[in-house]
Order: sequence, then C-alpha cells, then structure tokens
Amino acid sequence: MFKYFDSAEPYQRKLRLYLDHGQIVGYCLLTFSHISNSVVIKASAAFLPDYRKGSNTFIFSLQESFKSWLTRPWRKHYYADTMLSPAMYRAIAKNTGIIWPHFTHQAPKALFDHFNPDGDPSAENAIRCLVSVDRVSNYNQAELDMLLTSDKPEIQYYCKLNPHFNSGVALFVIIPVNLKQFLMTLVKSQ
Repeated sequence: MFKYFDSAEPYQRKLRLYLDHGQIVGYCLLTFSHISNSVVIKASAAFLPDYRKGSNTFIFSLQESFKSWLTRPWRKHYYADTMLSPAMYRAIAKNTGIIWPHFTHQAPKALFDHFNPDGDPSAENAIRCLVSVDRVSNYNQAELDMLLTSDKPEIQYYCKLNPHFNSGVALFVIIPVNLKQFLMTLVKSQ
C-alpha cells in the first residue's frame, strides 16, 4: 500500500477519503505515471469491513481517469493494476465497458506482457495476468465458500483465472481509458 503513497514514479496523485459521521471509513488513492508513452493509472483502496460494498470507488476512479484522458487524449491511458479480491473485480467489471481479462472480450496479450512482464500466465487464458503480492485477502472460510460457489459470472471467471487469490496471488487487470470506454461504460450503466 505504501508504494502508492511514497513512490517517486507518479507525476500526480488523487486521494479521496470516505467518511461516516466525521470518521474515516475508507480511502481511494489513484496514481498517474508516464510509462512507455502511456499514462498508467493505479489504485489503492481500503474500507472498514462494514463499509465494503461494491463500487465504492468506481465513480471517483472513472471521473479522475476521464479528466486525465481529456488533458492528453493523444496519449494512451490505461488503468493497470492488481485486484486481490473476486468481489472487487466484479464490482469494476460489471460497471466497466471494457476490462481485460474478461470472459466476453479478448485480452491483448502484448499489453499484459508489456505492463506485467514478471507476472505469471493463467492456466485458463495463457495471458500474463497473475501476480504474487505481499498481502492476502481477509476472507473467512464462509466468505471463501460463498465466492467459490458464486453464480455471478464475473466472480466465477475471476476464480477460474486466479484460483489462488486467497494465497497472495492477485489478478492483473488492464482497463483502457478512452472515448470508446466511456461510451461503452455509459451504455452499460443504462
């Protein structure tokens, strides 16, 4: 988590605190970096257990990503970061027009090789979309069982791609940030 706050790499950071009766119950920090002629957006977010619900950070992340793209529309923009939680993946994937990897559209292998060169390929799709991370999810056994038997297609897909998500393996996700993305996301939200 501290790499997002302390790294010298980002040229910009956007922090949003989530409050309940004056108490901080969560945060979302977005970082913006120049990598190989692209703007790469990463995020760190955490919430107290009672405040974890899908899509807490979605609107904030979408707005800030769009604003960044508007300032440099000639540059490619990507949200490219790890997701340790099937529930987090679902919260983003069900609301986003284009997300890779995803079961409805082909992931660009070259982008994963470029942005995640040290990652491991998933046995499910042969894309370099898995990353060992220095943290584990905090799911109890009942929550794990619920995720592993979920009927939600995004959670099922995440668990197929990353069966070791509870052992410190995260899914590396890439979301293009461009006009097509925003239009598709808008259509999906209707």
